[in-house]
Amino acid sequence: MGFKRLFGIGDPDEAIEVDTNILGPVFPGGNVEGEVFLRGGARDTPIQGIYLNFTVQCTSYNGEERDYEFESSVADPSYFTLRKGEEQRLTFSERLSWEVPVSELGGRALGVVLSVKSSLRRDWNDDGTEMDNDLLHISALPLHEAVLDAFVEEGYHCDSANVIDSYVPNMEQHWGFYQNFYLTNRSAGPGQPEQLEVVFHMNAVGALVHVRRAVPSVRDWDSKPPGRRFPAAHHEVGHVDWRPQVRKALDELALLDDL
Repeated sequence: MGFKRLFGIGDPDEAIEVDTNILGPVFPGGNVEGEVFLRGGARDTPIQGIYLNFTVQCTSYNGEERDYEFESSVADPSYFTLRKGEEQRLTFSERLSWEVPVSELGGRALGVVLSVKSSLRRDWNDDGTEMDNDLLHISALPLHEAVLDAFVEEGYHCDSANVIDSYVPNMEQHWGFYQNFYLTNRSAGPGQPEQLEVVFHMNAVGALVHVRRAVPSVRDWDSKPPGRRFPAAHHEVGHVDWRPQVRKALDELALLDDL
């Protein structure tokens, strides 16, 4: 751990150093906890609050990239004066939605960019000065791992994932995005798609797993090929084999392609 950046907050003499750290592993539906370390500059600096904004990089229907803020938090304490040269340690904790995308599967990066952006406000009229921007790593849940392992048994391995700035039709969603996992079978037989898109519509009970033939260039849900879905519950991990549901979905996708 070390102070990483020097930022001027207004007058250069008020410049402070900041370092934001996430503590422990982070999962969808769990808490994200961390600390913000501050070191005062050449003058005392009044601080109204340190705000943490959690974002994910999304791709829109036309291919443009944008940051989508899906959660925020305030470090504790607020309303204090950072004295000249003083060091302060602030803490934060926020519960994440089950719909939060994951950036790692089995310890391997998926290409999804999540960030935590720290900003400082000195008073209520201050919109905030961004001080620190760090990558946020969110690990896949056991349910993700177990279902995707069932696809591996059928020859489909997860290569990457991305996040689409759109809704899944007729699904209850808290955030306006969903995550696609891209699975490839390089030895797919006749009638089998070489690449799949798998979407986990996640909640506290489990997930509705959507699977369809992949067309990465098409981002509008209704314009994509027809798909199939099946439910999977968190408490079933370690007790249920999802290979039959996966095989059924693959067989039905092959029939749809023949229509």
